[in-house]
Amino acid sequence: MPEREMYRNYRRRIEELADERRSAEHSLGALRALLQEFERNAAELGSATAGIVCDELANQLEHEALRSVAKHRRDVLLAAVKAFDDMKFSNSKT
Repeated sequence: MPEREMYRNYRRRIEELADERRSAEHSLGALRALLQEFERNAAELGSATAGIVCDELANQLEHEALRSVAKHRRDVLLAAVKAFDDMKFSNSKT
């Protein structure tokens, strides 16, 4: 999946999850699964490109979280930001 498409896809899915009216436990569990999927897909891009996509997603989601007045949305978005900030990718494509 090209990096722009990957960015749009995961941003949309994370924001949809943040906007769902479910328990925090459910949303954060679903977010963990989504981020594991992202990490597997991003690893195929190579470390530099995967890092750029992570940084762009983290920056945009942080911006959205800071603008949000809904606690659930803010919590889910900030959890995603932290996860993206913690992701590391190897230097080779798989």
